[in-house]
Amino acid sequence: MNQNSAQAVVKKPEYHVSSFIMQIDVNQDAAVRKSIEAVPGAEIHVDDGKGKIVFTIEAANQRILGNYADELKYQPGILTLAPVYHQYIEE
Repeated sequence: MNQNSAQAVVKKPEYHVSSFIMQIDVNQDAAVRKSIEAVPGAEIHVDDGKGKIVFTIEAANQRILGNYADELKYQPGILTLAPVYHQYIEE
């Protein structure tokens, strides 16, 4: 790769935010909240106390978001995890 093509590959910084809705076992609410809160860039917006949690994750790229979502979906107490919204901005 020559110098000109190497410069063309340089990516601009990215900002990603995704929102999710999760259905959980209400008996494991505290543990599930702890799992979400352990994810860098995650913020819980709604926990209705009846088994539904809405949260967002902010990250530098889509791969990071996907990895966090994959980690969360296998945590005990989580019944379903569905993405709702994803926004991508080049900074």
